[in-house]
Amino acid sequence: MSQENAPVDRVHAELRARVLDGTFLGGAVLSAAAVADRLGADADLVQEAFRRLSDEGYLQLVAERGALVVPVSLGEARCVMEARLLIELFALDTVAARGHDELRRLGERLHAVEADVPLGPSPTPAQALAIGRAFHAGLVEACGNPVLASMHADLWDRGLRVSAASTMGPGHAADDIAEHEAIALAMGAGHGGEARELLHRHISAVLRRLGLGDEFTLPRPAGT
Repeated sequence: MSQENAPVDRVHAELRARVLDGTFLGGAVLSAAAVADRLGADADLVQEAFRRLSDEGYLQLVAERGALVVPVSLGEARCVMEARLLIELFALDTVAARGHDELRRLGERLHAVEADVPLGPSPTPAQALAIGRAFHAGLVEACGNPVLASMHADLWDRGLRVSAASTMGPGHAADDIAEHEAIALAMGAGHGGEARELLHRHISAVLRRLGLGDEFTLPRPAGT
């Protein structure tokens, strides 16, 4: 990275992160001046970041107004969640095939993920996302395939806007965290089939909470 490009790279990265985590929701129109003030950056750098994010498909430039955050489509959201489901079910099946003890140990590790994020009476979307990232990454990493782990990390980032938006409704963050706990408890009890079913319901719920689908939106896992 050249020193000359470093400032715009920083603004681009910060703006992209806010689009991905749902700080700037789909359909919102962003003003370059307002974003520059929020980020403490020069408006010209924000305009360049807008252009980059437009090329990447996250924003649509709006003449004299700034940029529109491109909403996530059902097709894109479903494709990302289908890919995640395939990888995560494979990871779960791989660990389960090693025996009940391995599955129980994974369940215990994943159940402990929640303890690493201090939670109040009403969990926030940011807390749910932090737990979700650690939980799902831990599940995939447990299968021992670094290629799949890398693919899954890319999918998580690509679907972050969907996951973030799905935790923002009343009670949705708490529901998301409870679903992770239920999956971990099923693994901890050595119940691989139950864990698979709960995992399918959980990933489908991301779309359902956004009104983009229901329990039939994603393909049913084999054997359930």
